[in-house]
Amino acid sequence: MIERRISIDFQGNQTRYYTYLLDILHTTYIRNISQWSKCPSADQSKYLACSTAWIDEDVDLNCEHVYRDEQNRPFSISQQFNLGQTYYNTRIVYVEQRLLQAGIRLGDVINKIVELQKHDHRKKKGGDSCSETMRLVMILFFEGLLLFICLMKFRGRRALPRQPLAETPPKYEVLNDCKA
Repeated sequence: MIERRISIDFQGNQTRYYTYLLDILHTTYIRNISQWSKCPSADQSKYLACSTAWIDEDVDLNCEHVYRDEQNRPFSISQQFNLGQTYYNTRIVYVEQRLLQAGIRLGDVINKIVELQKHDHRKKKGGDSCSETMRLVMILFFEGLLLFICLMKFRGRRALPRQPLAETPPKYEVLNDCKA
């Protein structure tokens, strides 16, 4: 859906799409940013609780909105369905909101890692901070590598022949966790 959004709605211009996302972040979602960054755990240094809460958000959102057809019926592997323009128009909002939430949350996690590194460095008072610096460099390296892999996959998918959205054959199955 993101690829379609960029290629059709933004004429393939990723910069215009990025600018659009920043604009809706600073207008439509400006009041949500602090809530998106909150972690339900009292121990902010351990992000397992945050990840679990964010995954639960995804499951709820997918079951309530995404894994439903244009008539708001749950998808079923026993019947065919098409993901047409109405589906795209009503679901792209959720995709973009989750994309923005992910960016805010990733930025918050990185900021907390940097802050913990600074705090740990101050505790050692002039001690060797090489291991902490190397740990941060490795984290950033692996995140950069992951981003590079995702971009390469995106470029590879763009080279494949495209099918209009309405003619895409059904290849999705209902999650068993969703309630009908």
